[in-house]
Amino acid sequence: MPRMLGADRFSVHNTRIRRRTVNGAPFVEKTIRPNTPLPLSPAELMREMDAYCAALAGAGVPMPSIAGQWEDGEGIVYLCEDGGPNLVERYAAPDPSDPEQAEALMGVAAIIGSAVQAGLPIDPHVKNFVGEGGKLQYVDFSPPLTDAYVEARCAAAQGEERRILGENFSYFRPEFLPYHFAGDFLNVDPTAERLFPALRALLTEAGLLADVSPADFAAQARAIRALEDLRLREGVYLI
Repeated sequence: MPRMLGADRFSVHNTRIRRRTVNGAPFVEKTIRPNTPLPLSPAELMREMDAYCAALAGAGVPMPSIAGQWEDGEGIVYLCEDGGPNLVERYAAPDPSDPEQAEALMGVAAIIGSAVQAGLPIDPHVKNFVGEGGKLQYVDFSPPLTDAYVEARCAAAQGEERRILGENFSYFRPEFLPYHFAGDFLNVDPTAERLFPALRALLTEAGLLADVSPADFAAQARAIRALEDLRLREGVYLI
């Protein structure tokens, strides 16, 4: 029988993630059902997700292989290689002061760096990275952060919802990723601001920050997390 992943705690409403075994091999089944009407058919949405995966892979972002994909009547199902527990499942609240966890977080920083160098947006939340040590994979391709998808999603919104969406999508862009990565620790642990000095040092060592003061780093990270929290409180979904 399929087994639910603990990471469902951080998945968007109406997205189901399950582990299952097929012919003796472990897979992750991800079922994606949009939370809001989109000006895209399921086939068009699938094409955007495929295009986004291809762009990430082309940039050297390691991702689990996709064994199959199909429409299930209401949404889209992807059957993916099981890359193991994500970093929240593995460590509960990742801490850069622990050597083992620091190695994993440097692995995350390396993946973020690949996206930055390619000019690609990604969602740097720690639950989106699976594996152990420095050998990690990035698993999040829903919503697909392509220009076409972002334009379509924002076109389906009005007023304050559109403003929130536009700002939230902008924070996935390369220039915001180090701060977004740190800010999302507050989603895992509300007291995680104590980790910001170590995270700032780690991101600087990884070449993702330069000459950013501790105060500016913390302020930007808090602002990004606050916007995402506002989006969640207002029931504004990215997909």
